[in-house]
Amino acid sequence: MSADARICPACGGTFEVFFEPFSVPINQTVSVERCAACGLAERQPGVAFDFTDLDREHYMDDWKSLDLSSLSFKYERVMEAARDLSPWIVKDGPWGRSILDVGCGAGYFLMHCRAHGWGIRGVDKWGDLADWGRKYLKVDIEPATIENSVVEENAFEAVTAFDVISFADDPVAFLKACRGRLKPGGLLAITTPNFDAQERKDQGAAWDKLGANVRRWFFTPESLETAAKAAGFGAMRTRLAGGTHQDEELFLFAQNPFKASISWTDIAEDAPSDNMLPPLDRRDVNETALSDAQRHWRENGYLILRDFIPHDVIDRYCKVRERLQAPGGWDDETPYMEVKEIRDLCLYGPLAETLEALIGEPMVMNLNLTGWRTTQRDWHQDDYLNPDEVRGRYVACWFALDTIGPETGPFQFVPGSHKWPHIKKSKILNFVPEEVRQTRAWPIHSERVLTPFFEEMIDANDLEKVEFTAEKGDVLIWHARLLHRGTVAKKPNAVRKAIITHYTALGAMSAYGPVERWDTGGLYFVEPSKREPDPEREVKV
Repeated sequence: MSADARICPACGGTFEVFFEPFSVPINQTVSVERCAACGLAERQPGVAFDFTDLDREHYMDDWKSLDLSSLSFKYERVMEAARDLSPWIVKDGPWGRSILDVGCGAGYFLMHCRAHGWGIRGVDKWGDLADWGRKYLKVDIEPATIENSVVEENAFEAVTAFDVISFADDPVAFLKACRGRLKPGGLLAITTPNFDAQERKDQGAAWDKLGANVRRWFFTPESLETAAKAAGFGAMRTRLAGGTHQDEELFLFAQNPFKASISWTDIAEDAPSDNMLPPLDRRDVNETALSDAQRHWRENGYLILRDFIPHDVIDRYCKVRERLQAPGGWDDETPYMEVKEIRDLCLYGPLAETLEALIGEPMVMNLNLTGWRTTQRDWHQDDYLNPDEVRGRYVACWFALDTIGPETGPFQFVPGSHKWPHIKKSKILNFVPEEVRQTRAWPIHSERVLTPFFEEMIDANDLEKVEFTAEKGDVLIWHARLLHRGTVAKKPNAVRKAIITHYTALGAMSAYGPVERWDTGGLYFVEPSKREPDPEREVKV
C-alpha cells in the first residue's frame, strides 16, 4: 500500500481511481475514487456542498418544483420495512411512536408522519429552512447535523434520512449517530443514489448525479450495507426504485439490534443424550455402514441432488403456480392441502426415501413457501423455531423449478454449522420483546438478535459461505440446524422460481394431528380443520 493510499471508512479497504479527472458544469475539475473491496465511491475533491447558511429562497421560491408526490411512497416503504424488520413499531397498542427525520428540510415528510399518528422530530443543518418549518409547519426541527445534534439518544422507534448520507463528512459516523437515536429494535431508513444503477454504467462520468457538484459519497447496495454493519446495525433489507431501469435510488432499511453481544451460554445448551437425536447426529456412528450421501450429510449438514425431480412434475406445478399471479405465492403455509401438484412434487417417492435415510424415520410435509422472489431472510436456523423436543428431527428442501443464478438472490448456507451447540427456542425468547413472544413475528425478532452473533462466528472461524445456484430439477436438502439465509437479488424484482418445503419426523408429529400418505409414497400432515373427521384413524399410512 502506498503512503498516500486512502482508506475506505466503510470497510478499511483502499481507494483506487475510478474516473480520471473530468469537468463539471461550474468549471471545476473533479475525479472519482472507489474502494476496491466494498465499492464505496468518493468524488474528489472530497467535500460536499454545504447547505448550512443557504437562504430558504433557494428551496421555497420555485414552489412549482416542490414535489410532494413521493411522501406517500416513502412512508409506505418505511412501514413495509417496519412490518418485516421491526413489527413491534407498527403493532397497535397504547404506546406512542416517534420518528426522527435527519436532513428533514422544511419537514414535509414529518407532517405526513404526524398525520398517521407519529410523534415527530427533525434535524437539518440548513438553518433558514429549519426556521421556516418550525414557524409555518409547526415541526420541531433542530438546525444541526445529526452528528452534532442534542436530540436525545435511544428515543425513537424510527429514524429516516432521505438523500442525506452522501453529504456526510464520514458515512459510518453519520450512521452511528443515527443508530444512537434509535431504541433497541428500532428501524433506520436511508435513501441515496445507486452508483450501480444501469444509467450510471451507461453514462459513465456524464451521469447527472456526479455533475450536480453537491454530493461527496456514492453507494452501491453492498457498500451501504457494509457501512451500516460497521456502524453496528443488525439485520437489513435493500430495495431499488426509480429511473428507467427501476434501480436509480437505493433504499436501505436496517435494525438497531436488541442486544449487540450474546454468547452460546445465552442461547444454547449442551447436546442432549444421543437417543434424543437423529441417528446420523449421534456421537458414536459406524461410518463404514453409511452411504456416501449419509456421510456427506453427517459431515456437512446438507445434500444436493442434481436433476432429481422429473421435469414434467415441475411443469405441472408451475402451470398451477403461474395462474396465481402473486410473487409471494399462497398466503397459506399449507397450500399442499388444496394443490395436489404440490404433493406430487414435494412428496416425490425417491425424495421421501432419501429424507428417511438421512433422518432415520419417515418425514412428514408440514409447510410450503411458494414465493418466486428471494425471501431475504438473514442468517438463521430452522431448529430453534420448533419446540425444543424436536431436536433436529426436521429437514427442509429447496426445489429449483428453473435456472437459479446469482442475480436472483440465491440460497446461501454455511457447511458444518449444524454441529454448533443446540440453540433453544425457550432461551431465544428471552431476547424477544414480550409483546411479540406469542405472535408470528417472534422469529423475525429472534433473527435480529442472532444475526450479528452468527456473523461473528463465521468470521472468527473463517467459515465458508456457499451459494446454491441450480438448474431445473435440482434439490437442496438442509439440516434443521444448518445456518442459512436468502441473499439479496442483484436484479430488482428478479424472478426466482422455487418452492421450499419443510418436513418433520413422523415420531415428532404427535402434537400436530393426523398424517396421510400421498400416491407417490410421501407423508403429509393434515390440518384437522381441512380434513373429514375420522375417529377410527389418526395416522393413515
